[in-house]
Amino acid sequence: MNRHGSIRFRLTAWYAAILAVTFAAVGIGVWVAMRESVYETVDRDLRSRLQAMREFLQAQSTDIAEELAENAALAPAGTRFRLADVSGRWVFQSPGTQSWDAAPLSSIDLPRRGNVATVNAKGRHIRVLSAPVETGVIQIGVPIGEYIEMLDGFTWTALVASPVLLFLASLGGYWMSRRALAPVDRIATTAGEIEARNLAQRLPVSGTGDELDHLSSTLNAMFGRLEDSFRRITQFTADASHELRTPVAIIRTTAEVARRRPRAASEYEAALDRILAESERTSELIEDLMLLARADAHIEEFASEPVELVPLVKQACSGVRVLAEARGLELAIGALESLTISGDSRSLRRLILVLLDNAIKYSKPGGRIDVGVTLCNTGAPVIARLEVRDDGAGIAAEDLPHVFERFYRASKDRSRAAGGAGLGLSIARAIVERHGGKIELESTLGEGTTARVFLPQSLEVSANHQNLAQGASALEPRLLPDAQP
Repeated sequence: MNRHGSIRFRLTAWYAAILAVTFAAVGIGVWVAMRESVYETVDRDLRSRLQAMREFLQAQSTDIAEELAENAALAPAGTRFRLADVSGRWVFQSPGTQSWDAAPLSSIDLPRRGNVATVNAKGRHIRVLSAPVETGVIQIGVPIGEYIEMLDGFTWTALVASPVLLFLASLGGYWMSRRALAPVDRIATTAGEIEARNLAQRLPVSGTGDELDHLSSTLNAMFGRLEDSFRRITQFTADASHELRTPVAIIRTTAEVARRRPRAASEYEAALDRILAESERTSELIEDLMLLARADAHIEEFASEPVELVPLVKQACSGVRVLAEARGLELAIGALESLTISGDSRSLRRLILVLLDNAIKYSKPGGRIDVGVTLCNTGAPVIARLEVRDDGAGIAAEDLPHVFERFYRASKDRSRAAGGAGLGLSIARAIVERHGGKIELESTLGEGTTARVFLPQSLEVSANHQNLAQGASALEPRLLPDAQP
């Protein structure tokens, strides 16, 4: 696995990048806040001194320069100021103020509260306030070198400490991501070990209820479905091989016996008839297997056309009535409520024949088979319920959940002697599901079985019927007057 493309590396990289941006933003923000706080404090002090200086100048009427020289000597340490008259000539300059500006300022360009700027006087940072006074312009300056050194110290500390903290935080992030993603490695390792021969193996679930536990549970459920599908395929292949082996063996044995010695024409005809019968049975079995395989792959093509269900039921019952009477069974058609559904008439007829064939096979002589079609609701879509009820051998409760499985035979009474390969109900369920319906069996051992099929009327057919009804009602007012004498 490419470490630079792993989730762990990418998480750490993103974590480090976000942390670096955060450090930079916080550092710059703190630096700006500290600088503004320093300037605000110094500027407030400068303006208080400006007010004191204005009051001092208003009270002076003699030699201002001499008074200013005395006042400068009494000023706080580091405080410097200078005064220019209205003509721009410097009246007084404290020592060191000559390097602030090359020329004095005009009072016309300055607001009353003054302008503040930071100047570099021979390598020293001075915060200077320039403001108008009655006699001209005054500039008051305070050294801020200590504050600048503090800001520089903070800047260098941040520049040196941030990469170290970022590196340590990235290591911690990498360790946390590695610890957090360790279950993913276990899941990948376990999933890689699961093969066809150990599909029963499952992924570890820690029980914490987090996203990884949910992922493990989801994958375990998927592996369970795969195991069940693989088991079904394996069983299906084994059963299909078993079912095909018998007729193929009969065909081969019959042909070999017929060729051992010369025989009469009648014997050859009997052998060919037996081979033909087994060949037909094998062909039917192969067709059924292909139908189920296409249904599993969802490639079975069903026609989608309006189909009247009641005539289809009547045709199927008419076709098997001879078989029922031959076994001494009464085939009774009960209530038949008309309904048009969208589907494939050929497949639906086969569905009905499968249910009737099962009822005939497993009913005792003298029994009765009831067939009926009723509507479950009058909403949209309407649901048709097809019922085929017999009073035959029935199905045991433990066998009932498996009767739709392929090649499954419920009991001794439903053995090979009854004919078929155990695919009828599997085919019936496939047909019902392709038509959007549902099939269920209700049975009691020794009392009989009831097969129920629920088929919905398609929305398209329902809409067509509704449109036809609306069209008829729209025409009715125009037809009624013509019908009157």
